[in-house]
Amino acid sequence: MKYNKIITAVALTLAGVTCSCTDEWDEHYEAKTLGSGSLWQAISDDSQLTNFKSVLEATDYDAALGSSQIFTVFAPTNDHFTEADRDAVIQRYNEQLARGLKGSKNAAIKEFVQNHVALYNYSVSSATPDTTVVMMNGKRVAFGKSSFANHDYVRSNVTTGNGILFTVNGQSAYDPNILEYFDKDPELDSVRNFIYKYSIEKFLPEQSVAGEIQDGKIHYLDSVTVTQNEILTDWLNALLNSEDSSYVCLAPTNEVWDKLLMQNKPYFVYDKEVAERDSFEFIFPRIKILEGTVFSVTENPLLRTTTALDSIISTNAIPYDLREYYYGSFDKRYYIYDRPFEPGGIFHGTTDVACSNGTIKKSYDWKISPRHDLVKEIVMEAESSRTIDSLNVRSTTNPYGDTQPAEYTSVSSDNKFYRQVSGHGYLTLMTTGSGNVTKALFDIRNVLSNVPYDVYVVMAPAEAGDTLAPASQRLPTKFECSLQCHDLDGNAYYMDKNGINKKYPVFPGNDKTKTPNQPASAVKVRNLSNKDGVSVDSVFVGTYTFPTSSYSVSEAQVKMLISGMVTNSNVTQGTHTKTLRIDCIVFKPHDE
Repeated sequence: MKYNKIITAVALTLAGVTCSCTDEWDEHYEAKTLGSGSLWQAISDDSQLTNFKSVLEATDYDAALGSSQIFTVFAPTNDHFTEADRDAVIQRYNEQLARGLKGSKNAAIKEFVQNHVALYNYSVSSATPDTTVVMMNGKRVAFGKSSFANHDYVRSNVTTGNGILFTVNGQSAYDPNILEYFDKDPELDSVRNFIYKYSIEKFLPEQSVAGEIQDGKIHYLDSVTVTQNEILTDWLNALLNSEDSSYVCLAPTNEVWDKLLMQNKPYFVYDKEVAERDSFEFIFPRIKILEGTVFSVTENPLLRTTTALDSIISTNAIPYDLREYYYGSFDKRYYIYDRPFEPGGIFHGTTDVACSNGTIKKSYDWKISPRHDLVKEIVMEAESSRTIDSLNVRSTTNPYGDTQPAEYTSVSSDNKFYRQVSGHGYLTLMTTGSGNVTKALFDIRNVLSNVPYDVYVVMAPAEAGDTLAPASQRLPTKFECSLQCHDLDGNAYYMDKNGINKKYPVFPGNDKTKTPNQPASAVKVRNLSNKDGVSVDSVFVGTYTFPTSSYSVSEAQVKMLISGMVTNSNVTQGTHTKTLRIDCIVFKPHDE
């Protein structure tokens, strides 16, 4: 539910002047009211509020409402809050108290007491048809000139020395937000257990009920906390516990969750030397179930009025103007779903659950394919410092190096290849003298385990960087590739067409400027070539499946060694150029 107007509160001062409510809490603590006595005394004196009074006593809210702080209380009468209701709330309070749940962590306080008590003074004179009151639990409840939570007043605007009392012919129903609802539905236990594992409670002194100062410290009669959760903030980009937001959340039932978890686990198998191995293997198969399943109504405004949507954008989607930067192409649409309500769409067949800040769509038949948003295409820009591991550069410690330092070549926006070259730039490697070997080692990051990838090296033409490039540079080139990866024990080996080849371990070079030992022919992909040297060309290397995952690992575990293979004779004959112009390396999930 999205509210159009936040409550305008009115504090009655001794002079009878009204002022609007702001977020400066301390100003309200100093407010005074026109009445005498306390709210607790007024409630105790009302014979129609004995059941409500008993709950306040049992939960220690009698002290809070008898203090000097300012409140507005909406008390349900005995006709609408019976002895059975009273006993149920008190029993719930005591059960949770025995588990160590105090203050707003106790459901009886949060969902009943605080759902009928608000900080500061609220007068019906300020109410409009759209007005809401922010209760102590953070919920916004409808507040009108004649009703509260759509229940009529029995008495209104009863002023006391520390606030205003309303008696109401009904209870304010507690409407859980999306995060809270996960804790109430046994079919969503799996979602709840995972997200709640990362919840912490932050104490809010400005919203808590302060008592006496003892030994220089404030002793709080009631402590108000707010839930902070790194899954929501760092991974889903969605505050599912915020009452000021509005979301649609696709949630898998426990049976669906278990199937998705078994599907995802093989993608996140780490070698035993990875420091965060246990944490990674736990969190990533689970977080990847939830990524892309939350949709902001603000970002998808048509969700308010229709189900005839062409597409829907999740909170994990990258905005269009940034997709090229993140994914190497504007065309990649991860976490964006077409025709969500139609057969085959992600919302088709789901069950709606209304919450205070939106809707949960419970799914019993998951429609999101892992190939849509989990098993992504990996594009490593060859010119990026995150991609370049080392180059075979001539130096005092490597006198046999045959290449010059790498040169970054930019493609200007008026060049015909501007949109074709990924990242609008490429890496240029040239040999020196009569040498014919050019070597470069590249890091490939975030590779998933047990996923077959079609591997490509994308070559750029000379014209992309120089429209006046001579004919000798507008030629194809030849090169060979070999791939390295880690096994489950954390050792690095070369790979052949059948996977990891333990006959050929990877031994580092003597220094950072020298590439690892040249692999044997058995693990090389030889004589690769771009087709003509005058177009952007994706050269297919092969299909590889990796036994270990490097997703989110700081040090790259998958590497590609590219070696130039053009001879002096090729150059003399005018058939090839030794210059390597490497645009990017692409790992594309294989279509089965």
